[in-house]
Amino acid sequence: MSKQYNTRDMDALVLAGGESRRVGSPKALLPLGNTNLIGAVLARLQPLFRRVLVVARDGESLAGLGATVLVDGRLERGPLVGLTRGLEASDAPWCFVVGCDMPFLSPAVIHRMVEHLSGCDILAPSLGGHLQTLHAFYGRACLPLARGLLKEGNTSPRALFPLCTFRTMEATEFLDIDPELLSFRDLDTVEEYQAALQLAQDLERQEAGQ
Repeated sequence: MSKQYNTRDMDALVLAGGESRRVGSPKALLPLGNTNLIGAVLARLQPLFRRVLVVARDGESLAGLGATVLVDGRLERGPLVGLTRGLEASDAPWCFVVGCDMPFLSPAVIHRMVEHLSGCDILAPSLGGHLQTLHAFYGRACLPLARGLLKEGNTSPRALFPLCTFRTMEATEFLDIDPELLSFRDLDTVEEYQAALQLAQDLERQEAGQ
């Protein structure tokens, strides 16, 4: 019988340390509806998890979020730096790790992933063969391995996978609860951000009409 997990015993890590070169300004603070990108992410995660920890290179710009902001002081840059900093600050058995540019996270998708955590150290969805390393669960066993990779100069979360017991879930396993797979949509370009603004307006109208 597989072990049952509860998100209220876990932490969520939001990585907000990227340079946003393709967008041209810090993505976390880009407006979205009546909030901003990171505000939308926090609104989805805070009701689900014990704590939400935001990892950033500049803590001052993210003050007042209503979440704990961790500053990663390492000279290295890359998602694994933020992931490691978050794991170091958490004593939870699992952390759900996402980017600050994923405003349409689905609680239903997250809960379904939790149902498949037994017997692995990492659980990540795979969309079209592409691992969603920043919409994934990482267990405590990942921390020493992540530290070792950083010492070697490797800053990619993907490098953790062959070192751990990992499991993937295919996109088809979520289509019944998230038909457009919005939970995995991240905003890397100005065009994707503009589309997200329109989508946020459409979703707000749908909710108002219910």
